Amino acid sequence: MMKDQDLFVNELIELFPNLKEGLLDEDYRTSITFQMGCFKSFMQEVIVKNEGDKFDAMVDYLTKNLPLVDKRVQNAIYLNFLGKLDFSENPGLRKPLRQQLGKAYTDIENYNNSPARDKVKNFLNKF
Repeated sequence: MMKDQDLFVNELIELFPNLKEGLLDEDYRTSITFQMGCFKSFMQEVIVKNEGDKFDAMVDYLTKNLPLVDKRVQNAIYLNFLGKLDFSENPGLRKPLRQQLGKAYTDIENYNNSPARDKVKNFLNKF
């Protein structure tokens, strides 16, 4: 069974009730991009505070659900959530990302640090 954005977000709220107000905000609720940005901010605080239990719950949830959501939701998870996390204050929390999420995080990080990205950025800045 494929999960749509609403089901994915509602289950995320069940797991992290503190996200309800942000994820269901009238300006965010129709945009998975904004919702994943809200989730990223929440998880960034978890990383800074070194709250391993919450971080592990997020990893478990995403690992189970990534294959079940549509491509649009997957892309938002990878690009607007996972690709924006900063582990510099607690690099040990990066380990629980496991295989699928860890590989995606590394791939995004490598792209973000690649010369190809700079070329695209320079090209876009010309306009």
